[in-house]
Formats: sequence, C-alpha cells, structure tokens
Amino acid sequence: MLVNPGFESGREPWHAIQNRNWGEFEVVEGIARTGSRSARLPVEWPRGKPGQTAKVFGVIQEPVPDRFPDPSLFPEKLSGWYFVESWDKDQPATDLYVQVVVIIWGDPRTGRIVDPYNPPKSLTNYQIRYYLAGLENEPFLLKNAKLEFIEKGPPKVGEWVHFDIPLRADFQRLWGVVPTGYEKIRVLFEARWDNKPEGSGCSAVVYYDDLFLGWGEPEG
Repeated sequence: MLVNPGFESGREPWHAIQNRNWGEFEVVEGIARTGSRSARLPVEWPRGKPGQTAKVFGVIQEPVPDRFPDPSLFPEKLSGWYFVESWDKDQPATDLYVQVVVIIWGDPRTGRIVDPYNPPKSLTNYQIRYYLAGLENEPFLLKNAKLEFIEKGPPKVGEWVHFDIPLRADFQRLWGVVPTGYEKIRVLFEARWDNKPEGSGCSAVVYYDDLFLGWGEPEG
C-alpha cells in the first residue's frame, strides 16, 4: 500500500516533516537495491555547531484505509531494505540509529488503548518504534509508543540489510489490539540522532529501497 516503493518515479508521494527537527532527503541514482534509484538520508551535525539535541532524516507516507483492498483489514507486514554508506559520531553518548516508526492516527479507542485506567482525552495516536540498527538501549520513552529492537549494536556498513516486520501481529502483541476505525497510518523510515552532547558532531549516510506495506510478499 505504499506508492512508488522503490523511488523509481522520484520523490512523490514521499515527504518529510517540515520543521527544524527534520532534515531533507534526496532520491538518487547509483546506489539501489533494485532498479536505479533509492532514498538517501544525509545525516550530519558538524562538531562545534550549537543547538539542538535531536535531528531526524527520513521519508514518510500516510496510507488511508479507503485505499486498501479491504478497508477493514490492517496490513500484515512491513518490510524493506536499508544501506549504511557511512557512520560516525564523536561521542559514545550520542544515540545515532536507523529506525522505522508506524503511527496509527484517529483510532477512536486511542486513549483507552494507551492507558485503560486513565485514558488521556487529547491523545490522537499510538505507535510502534522499530530500532533497526545503532542502539543498545532505548534513546527515550513515550507513553503512546511501544519499542521493538530488530537489531542491536552498530549497523553493517556497505551492504543492503533486509527487515521484515509482522506488523499486524506486533500491534496485537504489544498493544493488545489490531488497529481498526483509524484515519490513517503514518509510516516513517528514518535515520536520526538523539541525546548528542553539546558541541559534539555526528554523521551518517543511509539509503532505503524496495519498501513494502501490505499483505503477502512483495514482488522482486
């Protein structure tokens, strides 16, 4: 249910969030798992540059259930490939990592799902954050997020790495429900850093390709 999952048609409909905590992405040729194009995330913060302690680079789509073959069914799986070209950080305390986030927006049960004993009325989403590489421990906690490690430790550099997530089963296991009645699914494929000591730097170049959200197995 992702459009242009291999980026062969360019940027659209992929996008990034437009605020100071997010950086831009590129669609490039030359490094691709299949075809000729992929999404390139140029993560960088120079040493000595003042300012924030978190920065996200990523690509996003927001499928709506009306587009699904059966709007009542939640996608079975999320999969894809990432490639780390370079990876560097000045300070071990910096959390530099690759992750996928799936956010359910507008489920009318959200408050009760997140906290059945004291449902927050203003909460509009719940999510799962999948750590693909780069971390040993969670960088931070969110009340409306469940956390899942796919791999721990530094990423493999210079090779395409596959991830295959049983999305529907994970929501049932971690949240106790399969999402229904929601407005949209926001899917974010990211490379990012958090908790960077002031004055330190970090950099990485990460690519994504052949991304899949749906039922059964992706082609290719």
